[in-house]
Amino acid sequence: MRLRQWVQLTGVSAFGARFFVHWTVFAAVAALALLGLGNPLHALIAIVSYLAVIVMHELGHAFVAHRLGCGVDEIGVTMLHGWCRCEAPEYEWEEVLIAWGGVAAQFLIAVPVLIVALILGDRDWGYFTLVIVFLGYLNLVVAAINLMPGPGTDGNVAWRIVPLLKLRRRAAKAAKRTLRVIGKDD
Repeated sequence: MRLRQWVQLTGVSAFGARFFVHWTVFAAVAALALLGLGNPLHALIAIVSYLAVIVMHELGHAFVAHRLGCGVDEIGVTMLHGWCRCEAPEYEWEEVLIAWGGVAAQFLIAVPVLIVALILGDRDWGYFTLVIVFLGYLNLVVAAINLMPGPGTDGNVAWRIVPLLKLRRRAAKAAKRTLRVIGKDD
């Protein structure tokens, strides 16, 4: 019997995209469940928090792609990362924004979680400890790794924003100069 690598979650979609889960996710969930046998609630919180980091990242890409009018076809989640397949954007700016969407979604979760942890101070957070660890600290580490420039990372596309911003600034200055010159001729 051959193990299927990907399982489509029927009835689950986001922004019109089909949702796929790799078998490694089920293995990670099983491992976390086994580790948490002594406290099933801890295991459940760890599993949900762990999966939320990856899923929210991919939903961030899908949200931005959808908002930019790029159809979102598929979202896939593996044990360590995920992917979002969408229609190719028309402009490089859109491709860069979609790349930043995943990390932005992570920050939208990590920052409030860490602010709450800061407000709570140094004390026993009980079950909330796992949420802080996964959705706060680990989430930021994963975001930083995603932003590293290199093949297969969002940073490979996302950091193209720097030259694009410089180009946009130069174009705005040139347009301003042109308008001043045209205004003098009148």
